[in-house]
Amino acid sequence: MKNHAVLRLPAAVVAASLALGLATGCSRDPNKQKQKYLESGRRYVSEGKLKEATIQFSNALRVDHDFADAHFELGKVYLKQGSMMPAYSELHRTVELAPNNQGARVELGDLLLAGNAPDKALEQANAILAQNPNNADGHALLAGVAMRKSDKATALAEIQKAISLDSSRGAFHTTLGLLQASDPSTSPQAEDQLRKAVTLDGKNVTSRIVLASMLQKKGDVAGALDQMNAAVSADPKNVMARSTLAELYLRQNNTAQAEETLRKAADDLPDDNTATELLANYYLRSNQVDKADQAYTDLTSKHPKSAPLKLAYARVLIAKKDMNKARSIGQELAKTDSEMPQVALLNALLMLNDGKINDAFDLLQKSSKSNPDNLQVKLLLGRTAIMKGDTTTAQQAFQDAVHLNPRNAEAQQGLAQISISRRDYSTLSQLGDAAIASTPQSANGYLWRGMAEGNQKLFDKAEADFKDAIKYEPNNAEGYFQLAQLRLIQRKTTEAQTLLDQSLDRNPNSSRALRMLAATYMADKQPAKALARVQQQVAKSPQNGDMYSLLSQLQAANGDAPGSVSSAEKAMQLSPNDPVAAITYTRAVVATGDTNKAIAKWQQWTQSHPNDAQGFTLLGTLEETQGNRDQASADYKKALAIQPEQPVAANNLAYLMVDTGQNIDVALSLAQVARRAMPDSPSTADTLAWAYYHKGNYTSARDLLEDAVKNNPNDAALHYHLGLTYSKLSNSSDATMHLKKAVALAPNSQTAKDAEKALGQIS
Repeated sequence: MKNHAVLRLPAAVVAASLALGLATGCSRDPNKQKQKYLESGRRYVSEGKLKEATIQFSNALRVDHDFADAHFELGKVYLKQGSMMPAYSELHRTVELAPNNQGARVELGDLLLAGNAPDKALEQANAILAQNPNNADGHALLAGVAMRKSDKATALAEIQKAISLDSSRGAFHTTLGLLQASDPSTSPQAEDQLRKAVTLDGKNVTSRIVLASMLQKKGDVAGALDQMNAAVSADPKNVMARSTLAELYLRQNNTAQAEETLRKAADDLPDDNTATELLANYYLRSNQVDKADQAYTDLTSKHPKSAPLKLAYARVLIAKKDMNKARSIGQELAKTDSEMPQVALLNALLMLNDGKINDAFDLLQKSSKSNPDNLQVKLLLGRTAIMKGDTTTAQQAFQDAVHLNPRNAEAQQGLAQISISRRDYSTLSQLGDAAIASTPQSANGYLWRGMAEGNQKLFDKAEADFKDAIKYEPNNAEGYFQLAQLRLIQRKTTEAQTLLDQSLDRNPNSSRALRMLAATYMADKQPAKALARVQQQVAKSPQNGDMYSLLSQLQAANGDAPGSVSSAEKAMQLSPNDPVAAITYTRAVVATGDTNKAIAKWQQWTQSHPNDAQGFTLLGTLEETQGNRDQASADYKKALAIQPEQPVAANNLAYLMVDTGQNIDVALSLAQVARRAMPDSPSTADTLAWAYYHKGNYTSARDLLEDAVKNNPNDAALHYHLGLTYSKLSNSSDATMHLKKAVALAPNSQTAKDAEKALGQIS
């Protein structure tokens, strides 16, 4: 028999195959696989590669969702990255899965304490010490809770206990030093503790910052600078160390060294948002916009892929009013770094500057979904939603912001603003109570609760709250303003005027307070005094466009037409995008008989604000007064294309359509839109009645016109239309009466001529 050839593999190949088989077998064991990811992640952490570590810990959790060690390690990485909400989630999950993980409880307690939740931090400290009464970190956490609650005696006892258990921890000595520094009798001991802290842990930036501050206060500037330079050297990536060093230079009026410190921080840490922002803040705060432009031009050319540098540069450009260049950077970042919430914030702000509220709103909504833990996105979404008129979205955005930071004043103010706009004084009162509970030394809570009480006619309580607001924040203009409003309700005008003056002393740019003050003088029939007071305030705030608008109105009321136009022009110059200024200017020039000049202004306005429905509506109204009906109709249609339920545009277009014999059904629909939005307006009643008249629905027309005439007995057009309607209903006596009234009210007008013609047909 012939032997069959046997295929033989080289030994190395066999060994490799066996190894591969073994490796494959290991990879199928989830416990070994998750441990492999865990160890890999820890190695990346030791090498400073936090992004890679995050991926590996996340891979471990894909293998086992309940792997407590991976949750713990991932939470610590998030802490190092400054991502507090994800860190909290991971640490909280760790403690749920592994209640005996004292390290996780310490990290979670510290995070809760930093987030102003001392009671929850106390729960973690108590849990740690229940498991191990000699856990030094547990006692240190108790000291932190006691410090937050201003219980210095307990804080001292607990941190001293922590040190007795573990005297090698620099952070413990720092805490003891901080406590001792608050008491002049123990300040020398505080310095000893802080020096011991930096000896034990040279990389503890907090210890060096506190020690530097103490040395600077006692006049040892050189020693303070040594500490801060050592902090920067020990931890070059610590932005706080560099920022504190720069502040120390600024206190010594060494602006050149402060600038160099911040510039080097931005150069060394181009991918750190805080580092790049610090330099921009320095330049903007010191009004060195041109120097900032040059600095960021250099930095971005050196680090062309740094999104944080580009974002800071865009801020500088916006301050410099170079919107085109800022817009270019925003568009570039949208292509390369669209996932960054700061990029969405930048582009949304640029859109808002261009009047593109809807585009900004859509972008922020998308970013909010992608970055649910970003406070700034939530806040800007809330503000933009208010501009858009979407109070439901605004309320949710501000509520989300409060959830992220319960003490955030802007979020609280946003919710308060919505409650005020909705006249929801119950919610406003609750917001006030919550604000007072969290920040009892702040005026806001007392102001909101007082406003709610005032609107519920609880005047004594409102007065007490407004006085508390003034007591806690005597330089806050709002307390004086709100109390002034209350005094006006109580008819205490002189006291109200004094309070309004006090409000303006604290906020010279408050056009709202100035308008109210001027209104009190006008109500007292003192127009000259109102004018003089506004002129006095304009001299103090010469860059306030709204005050010039008010000045223009008062000059017009005092018969000074040229002055009114001049002030209105100044208002437009200072506030070119303010519709109030534009409307004031329009009234001023129309009063001089120059309607064409007003039309030219609104033509220019609509070109620069193509999404402003009100602008096209006003332009249409002006065109209509000049007899340009076709152009007016075109303008109204543009307004309605932007805002389909713009009531004035709908009303005026409907009237023109009826009057010129166009599609009566479309006109009727537009008139109904206007009436729904302005149910108390005699103009919308007249337009809708006129549409009903031409549809042959004389009864509905009569009912609308009768109510309108009762409220506006001197409107000739209403009497004319009601007279025609009575005529169609065969009520000759009432028809004659109203037609004659129309002639008497507007003799020599087209309405009078039409009414006389109708009277001739009745007789």
